[in-house]
Amino acid sequence: MSPPASFRAVYKRLGEQEIDVDVYLPSVETETTKCPVYLDHVFAFGTSSGGHLSLCLGFGVPRPVAGIYDMYGPSNFADDFWTTKLESMKLPPGLTDSLLNKVFDEDPVPITGGVSLEGQATGPPDFSDPRQAYALTQLANGTVLDAIFPAKEWSKVDPALNVDSSFPPTFIVHGDADTKVPIHLSRKLFEVLKQNGVECGMVEVPGEEHTFAAKMEVGSVTWNLQRQGFDFLESLIK
Repeated sequence: MSPPASFRAVYKRLGEQEIDVDVYLPSVETETTKCPVYLDHVFAFGTSSGGHLSLCLGFGVPRPVAGIYDMYGPSNFADDFWTTKLESMKLPPGLTDSLLNKVFDEDPVPITGGVSLEGQATGPPDFSDPRQAYALTQLANGTVLDAIFPAKEWSKVDPALNVDSSFPPTFIVHGDADTKVPIHLSRKLFEVLKQNGVECGMVEVPGEEHTFAAKMEVGSVTWNLQRQGFDFLESLIK
């Protein structure tokens, strides 16, 4: 459906082999006579890792998006948080390297998993499943970035290191009770945006943990606060 990607988010490396996600803002200039597209009004929105990928469409791509709405996306990867164990995540005893490393033997590499951080899980994690056990172990031990991007070349993937005056207008929404991606990371990003004169805004949602978007109730305080992000994007349409 699209040409080669303009940005690659590395999921993990196996020796010289990279397993990655391709992010591409389609180049549709040649198709506008068939299906008109207002290229000046293409926006990016995402939650959690999707928030990070949305921010990544603001730099290092041929045509940055016109605006970004980031909900609790990761950033500031050199922060000590990313190498700190999460006390809130408890792992069962007896997890072995032989179980965890089975994820590297799967062929083809799966594109779905059995654990959700967005509120859709039907029950507790199944630690007999290597993929669930591996993912949650990295999160709990503060080694998730070592697992997915061991090169630590943060300038390639960290939005906070790629903000300048040309960065797209950006709105951030983050729960102030987030333990998976703590709110201070977004506060730091927000300060960088302001320091560079980027049109931006941020709303802190009281009492909300990570991935609250999937569990919001229409009309609630949380619902109305997060709507400000969409209002922000709408305000950019002139």
